[in-house]
Amino acid sequence: MAFPSKTVTGDTVPLNRSEHGYAAIEGLAGTMVQPYLMRFDAPVSEAQVRAVLRQLVSAYPKLRAALEPGWHRYHLRILPEGPLIDQMFALAFRVHTDVDLDDPEALQAWHWRALHEVLPLERGLGLRAHFAPHPQRPALIFGVPHLLADGMTMVEQVRQILRGLNGLPVEAMPLEAPSMLGAIAPERWWQWPRQVWRSRQHKVAEARRLAGLHVQQLPTALGAHYSTTGLRHHTVPTPVADLRRAARQLGVSLNTLLVSAIAQTFLEQAPGDPLAAAVIRISVNLRKFYPAASATSPAHGPLWGNHVGAFLVIEQDARKPWAERVRSVDAAIKEGQARYARREMCWTYLLEELTPWLGRTLVGHIGLKLKRAGRFPAISCHATSLGDVGGIHPREATGAKPVRVAQLVPLVNSISPLPVLVELDGVLSVPMAWQLGETPPAAVADFHARLDATLARLVQEVVGGAASDAGAPMAARQAAA
Repeated sequence: MAFPSKTVTGDTVPLNRSEHGYAAIEGLAGTMVQPYLMRFDAPVSEAQVRAVLRQLVSAYPKLRAALEPGWHRYHLRILPEGPLIDQMFALAFRVHTDVDLDDPEALQAWHWRALHEVLPLERGLGLRAHFAPHPQRPALIFGVPHLLADGMTMVEQVRQILRGLNGLPVEAMPLEAPSMLGAIAPERWWQWPRQVWRSRQHKVAEARRLAGLHVQQLPTALGAHYSTTGLRHHTVPTPVADLRRAARQLGVSLNTLLVSAIAQTFLEQAPGDPLAAAVIRISVNLRKFYPAASATSPAHGPLWGNHVGAFLVIEQDARKPWAERVRSVDAAIKEGQARYARREMCWTYLLEELTPWLGRTLVGHIGLKLKRAGRFPAISCHATSLGDVGGIHPREATGAKPVRVAQLVPLVNSISPLPVLVELDGVLSVPMAWQLGETPPAAVADFHARLDATLARLVQEVVGGAASDAGAPMAARQAAA
């Protein structure tokens, strides 16, 4: 049963279930604009950046989309090019000459303000851009509402910005609106009962396990409503090369290694509690699970929109050796992804397919009631990984010194602590967003420090230990001689 990507040719675009959810919680959460901070490694002018971003608005119709109510469901209406778009772009692009980009605290505070900027979705032009000039390393904060784009879309937009700044044409990106059912639907209609039953079994087993555990979290005091979101930049001091070496030594991916370290950091908060558990929500890119990629983008499926699922990694026992820890996390991640491949995630997502039919008001009301009752699921954090984003730099860039991004800090608002794992030029960053009214900044700084210590210890025990073991026979032979 195929639900292929649909290339949109008219001026209205339907929303998938995830996008309806973002439309409903936008006001409740304050804003769901994703502000990606870019620090360039070469001078670029205000005029250059303005021109490139204006090209994006022309090239990608979804950036000109306005959220519009239908008889019952919401949809997006693509606004036509013209003076109206010019007016809105003049408001969306801002220049800041008062930011000390060389002061990390000032840079972080500037980013924090952008994280809270409210964008009126009903009026259109789905972006906000803040440019700060600098003689060597200017900065740009480029933000698009989560309703319009997920992380993969955002990274692609950053790549296009760099193409434009390096004198290359902006590449076409089709306007698509695939149903998210395509990523979970069985291949044959008669497989639905079996796949739904298996999916339900997974959820019941997971709920039973979680019911008896003590979920480790950052210090949290739940409130009746949301206020502001905390934001903290963080660069891991351990080189990525050492972390990747440790991952190879243990036979896992770098992402699995990092999730294992996050789990270990949470578990060490309660080393003597046998019921302590690190519960980490992992994002998964659903594009590869669509039955057929679109004709215009066969390599990766639809680029625009939200095509993200999730599953839980549940870890226990702070005393596990690293080899056992990473094997356990690796198995959990592979099983979570395999359930999507086997079409055994139907139960949860079929219920969520009701979201558009419930309506924006009712969905928002349910979210508000869950918040006030403290009924949102307890997790340690929601870890999302963009991986190595070095591909944002165009290979065909010309000129004596191509413009590159020296620092990329991607973030979005979140009701749970959200560490983002991103690698660029051999450096690992783990910026985090969290509810500032529930957890103090000092607790997040402490978590980052403990995560750094965990990663350093991991490398020392795995890579250093392997080196010592390899050197032992040589030392024995030298002693015998």
